[in-house]
Amino acid sequence: MSNGNREQVIRQIINMEDRISNCRRCDAVTRCVRRPSLGKGDLQPDLIMVLESDDRDSCDINRMLELRDLIKTGLGFEKIYHTFLVRCQPKACPLHSNINCQSNRKLLDKDHHCLLTDAACEGTNIHPSCDSIISCLSFLLEEISILNPAYIVLFGKRISRYILRAYGFFEEPVMNTSYRYEGCSIIPTVDEAHFTSLECQQIKSRL
Repeated sequence: MSNGNREQVIRQIINMEDRISNCRRCDAVTRCVRRPSLGKGDLQPDLIMVLESDDRDSCDINRMLELRDLIKTGLGFEKIYHTFLVRCQPKACPLHSNINCQSNRKLLDKDHHCLLTDAACEGTNIHPSCDSIISCLSFLLEEISILNPAYIVLFGKRISRYILRAYGFFEEPVMNTSYRYEGCSIIPTVDEAHFTSLECQQIKSRL
């Protein structure tokens, strides 16, 4: 990639990230999210890893490093970028559910303390709703279009259904199988908590 093209990619990513940060499609969710989760990695990726959301309970930074290492050693890709289908991790919070909150302002401070209780947030991470997925899907498709990878690995059958359908594949996803779309291989696999070298072996045998 030339310097000019790289700068253009950086500008496009920054523009997209600004719009994600200012997004108000899911106000009920974003009030309890300090900041949205954004993609990270090589801006000239051979492969993009897509996870459902930034659920730190199932995929902390150490697990993310393990996943990237599995992809590198098992599939042979060095240039890797990871991102999320849903940018704002929803939480189950009885307090939030039981109040009539008219404001759209954030309910978390910079230290992740709840402004309603003046204590650490006790919300429990939950799976994103279908509405959250649909609201965020366009950002992911834009991100993929900007970075233009040769391979996309989708972690989890649920997000695989949505993303494959967005590219015109409406049948039930077959795990660890490659779906070809305009020169790109889209590969659904198990969720990030259960991904092992065995999945890498199966994927590699079918590329």
